[in-house]
Amino acid sequence: MQYRWRHGVVMAGLACALSASAANAEPVKLNLEEGARNAIASLGYGARLKVKRAAVEQLFSKASNDVIVEYEDEAGNARTADRQETRDKRSQRKRGLLARLGADAEDLAEFDALPMGYKRLRSHRAMAALLNDPDVKAVYPNERHYTLGTQSLPLINQPYAAGAGFTGQGTTVAVLDSGLDFTRSAFGSCTRPGYPASCKVVAALDIAFPDFLRDRGSYHGTNVAGIIAAVAPGAKLIGLDVFTGDSALSSDLIRAVNWVISNKAKYNIVAMNLSLGSAATSSGDCTNTWATTPFANARAVGVVPVVASGNAGIKTGVGSPACAPGAVSVGAVYDSAGGSLKSGVCSDPSIAVDQVTCFSNTGANLDFLAPGAGISAAGITMSGTSQASPHVAGAIAVMRAANAAPNDTLDQTISRLKATGVMVQDASNGVTAPRIDLLRATQTIGQPAP
Repeated sequence: MQYRWRHGVVMAGLACALSASAANAEPVKLNLEEGARNAIASLGYGARLKVKRAAVEQLFSKASNDVIVEYEDEAGNARTADRQETRDKRSQRKRGLLARLGADAEDLAEFDALPMGYKRLRSHRAMAALLNDPDVKAVYPNERHYTLGTQSLPLINQPYAAGAGFTGQGTTVAVLDSGLDFTRSAFGSCTRPGYPASCKVVAALDIAFPDFLRDRGSYHGTNVAGIIAAVAPGAKLIGLDVFTGDSALSSDLIRAVNWVISNKAKYNIVAMNLSLGSAATSSGDCTNTWATTPFANARAVGVVPVVASGNAGIKTGVGSPACAPGAVSVGAVYDSAGGSLKSGVCSDPSIAVDQVTCFSNTGANLDFLAPGAGISAAGITMSGTSQASPHVAGAIAVMRAANAAPNDTLDQTISRLKATGVMVQDASNGVTAPRIDLLRATQTIGQPAP
């Protein structure tokens, strides 16, 4: 599936109109050819359980299929997952699997920092062999993801925190989005990443299909990066363009997370922002997603995945991959009063400060709230949980800077922000979540983490 959160709230309803068959994994009735039926019959019970976010029959409905493969890993736990010895053993295991699958299997991509790969299986026999192989832990469809589409700084007390010297200096946040137009003044008017000295963008790469554009269309990624730059003006930014057209494939998101893990130490990356998602929602941890292992490995090296909760107006849970274990999910509130809002999925006839927007997905598994309506950054104004999420990514950069609380564990950083946030209730479902307050969070520095 591809992920996308459309940039304006007017478009927020489109995400929920996407097909959710892969997410629901309901049995489907397909007219399968005999070869496919025979291949399915050869699957052991454990092999069938390896298929995630799709029905087994869907993987055999085509003679050729591109899938994401998660391997049984050599690492004893996520904290040893990035050691060179682990990488070497993992590579050996991946080569062995490809050899066993034979000529009908092809590696489209392998991710050296993760126990995952992207493969093309050209026959039903090869697909069955993949699922039956003991070195294969799980198989996922290659889903599509879409963008979710600042008076906000005073609401979260950022100016007071910055005035006290807490700006995220020395940290970096990776933005997995549509690109990043680093030439804009909000980023130091860079001529290229890292230049001149005032440039806040240290790297900008095409992870998906190389379009050689800094950003495109609505400049969604540029706006998201601009919000992080405003919240954490001392932090550096990395733009990872994961989109092909208006959507991003799971395989390209995995490739981007793999890059972040591999380059964490070089840039001191402390958070990565994903203002994107699919149509699927969950009221709890959605462990059957491609994001579970990448997010766990990112956190193991010290990078927090911050993900927009979604704009479908769902009030029973958050979208995917915001629901993945290890993700910090973020919904949206208004930062000013007055007026009204009408989106593609709902309407707010009156608006108040710290009111949860009607389009914001919320539920018991929502971690944070932040401003997300009419947010202006880098010369662009947008609304959505896409704009709420980078407020929290920037706050994490502030809290993990050398002059703040860099020795906190990631859980302790998140706990500080939660414990000092302003508790806000979504009137539509009674769910409460903390809206971040940077001043209150920075005032706890030097005290034991909650």
